[in-house]
Amino acid sequence: MDYSSLLGPDRYDLAVALAKQYHLDPSQVLFGYLQVVSQVTGGTEAGQADLHEPRVRAAINQEFEHFLKRRH
Repeated sequence: MDYSSLLGPDRYDLAVALAKQYHLDPSQVLFGYLQVVSQVTGGTEAGQADLHEPRVRAAINQEFEHFLKRRH
């Protein structure tokens, strides 16, 4: 699944749906996604990663799914 809409204007609706599915609060979902985005795109060795790059988005989605499953 592509979770990039968590950065868009409809983020709260998706956060609420995911929160219900994984028994979390919507704020935990949103904060967790931002943490994952920061971890994947940040770093000391590389410059800022492009969020529109398919490889970066795939890495973010994969790490966020791991985050959700760990919390579940």
